[in-house]
Amino acid sequence: MRQDHAGHRAPLFKGAEQPSIDRADIVIVGNGIAGLTAAIQARSFEPDARIAIISDQNHPTINTPALKQFAVGKLTREQLLAYPPGTERQERIHLIHARVEKINAQSKSVILANGSAFGYGALLVATGSTPTALPSQLPGRDFDGVLTLHRLQDYLDLRRRLSEVEEAVVIGGGAHACETVMGLLHWGIHVHWLIRSAVLLPRMLDETASEMVLERIRQAGVTVYTSTEVIGIVGRVGSVIGVVTNHQQFIPCQLVVACTGTKPVTTLAKHCDLPLKHENGILVDDHLRSSVRDIYVAGDVAALKNPLTGQYEPRAQWYAAVEQGRMAGAMITGHREAVRPFGVPWHATHLGDLSMLYVGNPLQSPSGAYVLTDTSRGGYRRLLLQGERLIGYLSLGPMQPDSLAIKRIIDEELPVRDILKGLLKGEFDARQYLTRRRTYTAQDLVTSGRLASVKPPTVQTAAQTTPEPAPATRSLAPAAEAAQLEPRLPTTEQLPPLSTGPVLAPQRAPVAAPAGNAGPRYPIVHEEEEISPFTGTLPALPEQGQGRGQPGTRLNSGSLPSRPEQERGGRRNLWAYSDPALPAFPRQSPAQRQQVRAYNEQREGGR
Repeated sequence: MRQDHAGHRAPLFKGAEQPSIDRADIVIVGNGIAGLTAAIQARSFEPDARIAIISDQNHPTINTPALKQFAVGKLTREQLLAYPPGTERQERIHLIHARVEKINAQSKSVILANGSAFGYGALLVATGSTPTALPSQLPGRDFDGVLTLHRLQDYLDLRRRLSEVEEAVVIGGGAHACETVMGLLHWGIHVHWLIRSAVLLPRMLDETASEMVLERIRQAGVTVYTSTEVIGIVGRVGSVIGVVTNHQQFIPCQLVVACTGTKPVTTLAKHCDLPLKHENGILVDDHLRSSVRDIYVAGDVAALKNPLTGQYEPRAQWYAAVEQGRMAGAMITGHREAVRPFGVPWHATHLGDLSMLYVGNPLQSPSGAYVLTDTSRGGYRRLLLQGERLIGYLSLGPMQPDSLAIKRIIDEELPVRDILKGLLKGEFDARQYLTRRRTYTAQDLVTSGRLASVKPPTVQTAAQTTPEPAPATRSLAPAAEAAQLEPRLPTTEQLPPLSTGPVLAPQRAPVAAPAGNAGPRYPIVHEEEEISPFTGTLPALPEQGQGRGQPGTRLNSGSLPSRPEQERGGRRNLWAYSDPALPAFPRQSPAQRQQVRAYNEQREGGR
């Protein structure tokens, strides 16, 4: 929405007006999951806005966590799609295959590689990350058989080579390297795993947890080398035949896979005519606004402030990118009532056959904090506490605790004295605890008329130490509350008054919705709805029709059907790549349940 000279709100895009091909109300650079999710979310709020995604990627948006399943042959390329084919066309999202070279923030346009300009009302930078390659001076890094796994093309290259590989070297000490090791092991390849540090995931795991994972990996048949680096790659007639380590050891292999981490793609921040603050990512506030008005950032390239450490850091995980995409779509269209604070970082994944959950920063040692550990129930838990508050949590074992519930305990600084034993022993029912607390809150509201106070995270800038203005209680009018929030941007200079850009929430007369279709086309995700790294939950697409084959019907993108299971009447979850026992549908929508019932009835009638 825009305001005309008389101050009246006017729609962004009139139905009779033809969209311009050289300008859009919302321009998104990058078609990763953060960019496409933001576009879909923005479309749900602004049906008439002109939305364009500019990317030089040569394939549709894919679910990158499923590349591990694709690597071991459990998924086809078609099953990697994050959304059903044609989603962009149906949602009227204009796709432009081009590379953005520069941002002209003053004229509100981006410059493409061919020299043409493309105007925007609001800009979202979602350029993602790029792999940290092997050192340029490393001898032999250009031999055939040296791969860096990050994009779809890298995994296609890997799969073409597997039949010729008997031994492989994997370089890296993170979760990505661990998943790659287990994938190569699946193909019967003898894997040598080289880890530069003394422990696995040194920023997340302590020595006890690291050794627990590595011991299981060794038992699976992998040769693990800690405190080891590659100082040279040996080849014969241009192809890899082995590597030499810093311990002067030669390891024979036919494949070298580098999984040495990623770094944000901040090129556009360096090529912007206004200072776009960046350091280990483009700095943003809790509403994903950058230091330049009308420019938002989401996904791996966004650096958010960690409320525990005060450091700006990217959160390069799939589910974080999905959540940021949702928020960016809401913010760009002026719907702050749909925005929630990100809180402390968290990460959940599988390391071999163990589930890992990391919330806050359990490896820190702030003043007055103490650590509790436990190794019962076949797992390991490490709790970092400060008084009665939990400020860091690490769990490793056969079962994963409720990640977002524990994150909420840390974010809201809830006391854990009464539940400490359950947290430590891995027996804590987080959902029951939070439900009980909601009951107490409701009782207090009835008896006192007051809402429970929830302490928001304190956000500070380098030049300002005053805590952020924030309401003391949860407001019953979230839109009015959001309008009062003016989070400071991560800059030291005084910025102009806050503006959400030209794209604002539409003011339309209420229209009676048909029965059964009340509410927004894309439901807002509530606190109880978890974005799981194993189920790949994504924003719901509109389900206008019901049943197979009807117009508008969509399948949940995390549950696309596989051919064998289609024949059996079932669906396969794309993201259960580490645990085959995970349920196929963690949460079925009504349309999905009706599809299953209709399909089963059809099968029964045909017998």
